[in-house]
Amino acid sequence: MYDLKIVVEEIEGFCDLPMEVGDYFTVSGGKIKIPDNKHMCLWALQSLMPVLPAKEREINEENDWIPHTKRFTCPDPNGRVIFRIDRLDPKTGKPLEENVEIPARIQVDPEACTGCRACETVCAFVHTKSFNGERARIKINKNEIEGEDIPYVCRQCGDAPCVKACPVDALSRDCNSNAILVDEAVCIGCYKCAEACPFDAISFTENDTALICDLCDGEIECVKRCPTNALKFDNIGGRN
Repeated sequence: MYDLKIVVEEIEGFCDLPMEVGDYFTVSGGKIKIPDNKHMCLWALQSLMPVLPAKEREINEENDWIPHTKRFTCPDPNGRVIFRIDRLDPKTGKPLEENVEIPARIQVDPEACTGCRACETVCAFVHTKSFNGERARIKINKNEIEGEDIPYVCRQCGDAPCVKACPVDALSRDCNSNAILVDEAVCIGCYKCAEACPFDAISFTENDTALICDLCDGEIECVKRCPTNALKFDNIGGRN
């Protein structure tokens, strides 16, 4: 397990407690130590508590956010105190250099979507050489009452619940692109993957074969064709 040092890195708003930039406390096992003449907000400490035991441990789960997330904001929207959690080198006691990269994935901004369906059209054409949006692997859900257009597409989840849910191992993850691939010859159309998908991003062909975004082998056409940048392919927000 790692010892931790939690530092007040920045105060963006107004904090009426005596915390200052540079204040810190340390965690070693189950022990918390606040140095003399340093201060720590009880509410901020409470909000940090769930993540501290996880940061103490070595985590090798692919795409897990814990290893590459170091900064947390206090729950007071007026204070906006930024805390940095450093893992300490067991030999030197100094903060470790953690350079963990997470894979890029499709990011969706529903507020930017205009419902033009260019993404559906280009997706259908790239995969089927037709302009039939029903065959697209990205779908636009139009809510006429609320006036919303929301893209539904695979987000390449780190734990891939769809893969776990498939009873015949028809789904797998591409080790290079991180996309979820469907073996059409094995898929039985049981819809278990769609039920497991937290983003409602899986549809089916007329033959009940799962349709899941395959990232176009690296050339993500829906992202390139979106005129309002409602779709992006990056890992912004995944570091720190």
